[in-house]
Amino acid sequence: MSEFDSYRGSYNSQINSAVTFSGKDLDFFTQVKAEYLSEILEEMLPGNDQLKVVDIGCGHGNIHGFLLESSRPLCLSGIDMAAEVIADAKVTHPTVDYSVYDGRDLPYQDASFDVAFAICVMHHVPPAQWRDFLGEMRRVVRPGGLVVVFEHNPLNPGTQYIVKSCPIDKNAVLLTRGRLTKLAATAGLLDIHSRFILFTPFQRRQFKWLDRRLGWLPFGAQYYVIGQVPDNKSS
Repeated sequence: MSEFDSYRGSYNSQINSAVTFSGKDLDFFTQVKAEYLSEILEEMLPGNDQLKVVDIGCGHGNIHGFLLESSRPLCLSGIDMAAEVIADAKVTHPTVDYSVYDGRDLPYQDASFDVAFAICVMHHVPPAQWRDFLGEMRRVVRPGGLVVVFEHNPLNPGTQYIVKSCPIDKNAVLLTRGRLTKLAATAGLLDIHSRFILFTPFQRRQFKWLDRRLGWLPFGAQYYVIGQVPDNKSS
């Protein structure tokens, strides 16, 4: 049984307990990342065609409901090591294609997806496996497609507090944006760029505007890194 199967029934409550000081719950932070991911897809892969997207380390698939409500049609897959958690996700989101894997080798053919993303997963991966983790993400994405990784920002005091107070993160090893950017380059991704997010726990329009203007400032609670899989012209 995966370590995360032991949190099958308490995952959301454990996270909500850790973030309660912010005045928001897990759904708020999940929805923010879903909005950013949807914006990334619209900006970098424009058009109306359905995108094949896979969520690596998807857990309960908390973000999937938000993504499926976005305007862009998605063929969504999710994969995780926690078989019991995946069983629950299948019930909650029956239109998503869920799978279980060993945490190392993704059971997909090369270039199977337009986009592979991971939401706050890499800090649970042993550092010695970080490069291979990104390499597998790159492998299953088509040329010209995207690899997107969201992570906690260890420079943010609030993030440090949450990680230290949450039992789920007891073995977590946080990585900086700079470290993840270098790993993405080592994995062979191109056109790598990133930004910090979640500067405030507020939902009003002016705060969303502010969040997007402060992306360069290294104090957001989280950040994301985007890399493109080389196409035939750039490889």
